[in-house]
Amino acid sequence: MCNYDCCKSRSPIAKRMAARKLLQMEEEERRKPKLVIPTPQSLFYPFEEVEAMAKYIVNVSHIRPKYGLICGSFLSDMVSLVEQPVVIPYEDIPNFPDGIEPDCSFVLGTIMGAPIIALVHSFHSCDGYNLATCALPVRVMQLCGVRTIMLTSEAAAVDHGFALGDIMLVQDHINVVGMMHQTPLEGPSDPRFGSRRFSMVNAYDKDLLEKALEIGKRMGIQKFLHSGVLACMGGPILGTVAEERMLRTMEVSAVGMSLVPEVIAAHHGGLKVLAFVVISRAASDKESEESDKDKEKDTDRDSKQDKREQDSQEPVPLPRLQACSDLIGRLMYCMHLEI
Repeated sequence: MCNYDCCKSRSPIAKRMAARKLLQMEEEERRKPKLVIPTPQSLFYPFEEVEAMAKYIVNVSHIRPKYGLICGSFLSDMVSLVEQPVVIPYEDIPNFPDGIEPDCSFVLGTIMGAPIIALVHSFHSCDGYNLATCALPVRVMQLCGVRTIMLTSEAAAVDHGFALGDIMLVQDHINVVGMMHQTPLEGPSDPRFGSRRFSMVNAYDKDLLEKALEIGKRMGIQKFLHSGVLACMGGPILGTVAEERMLRTMEVSAVGMSLVPEVIAAHHGGLKVLAFVVISRAASDKESEESDKDKEKDTDRDSKQDKREQDSQEPVPLPRLQACSDLIGRLMYCMHLEI
């Protein structure tokens, strides 16, 4: 038998009230912030997709490269070392991201008879790319057949003994970005790229480092050829004097905004790694470490500061850049002939 509550809920007024309440609930739900679940870095470019990129490059070039070379924008002219080059623009490669420079491409050919794949302009996280994209060229090179990779970049000096245009071979690094839980290996792991857990100890091949130092000595560039520790910062802003002093106490020689994500991917894939940076800016506090007798007058100190800022903006001397190309060319020759 029908009761009062039953009839009350079926009345026109009750139905309108229920509909209004439902609309209010839906409006409140729309106003709530949406739950955003970030995509893990490792899911941006799955193995099958990277494999398709590598197959396209090999099929177009008809070259199975053994060596890889990644040139930062500062050293993009180094690709002129490649003989009989086959140029493959980024936009031609399926699902490969676009670069910010007009001539971004892979260049395949030989250097001193050694088959090589070179990258013109690398990706940087400060330009809006995620770390998976920064490491993608290394993954592509790995699946193309590369077993030894050379990476170059520009960096700012932390060591007071470094001058503009000096070359620093990287013997180790401090991944400051990685300390902030930023890594190209975040998320599910695909064993076809490499093992899930691995150590970054000896990420930079000692034999290649010693060979490069030996070649540099024979070339007569040992005065501006060093080895040291590189720190990877976020960028693109330059560090403060306090940050430089902190890095110096950590035995850092130079600081850059790239190269380390690529090294992580290369070491993860079992590649031999040689990396070096060209100093494009002197240490910011180089003058501030001088003795008090060199700072007697404020005007003198201000003039020295202005002069230092002007000097740090000067272009790297061309002979130093040419020395980088010569070093890579001779190292390739020695590796290929196993000298």
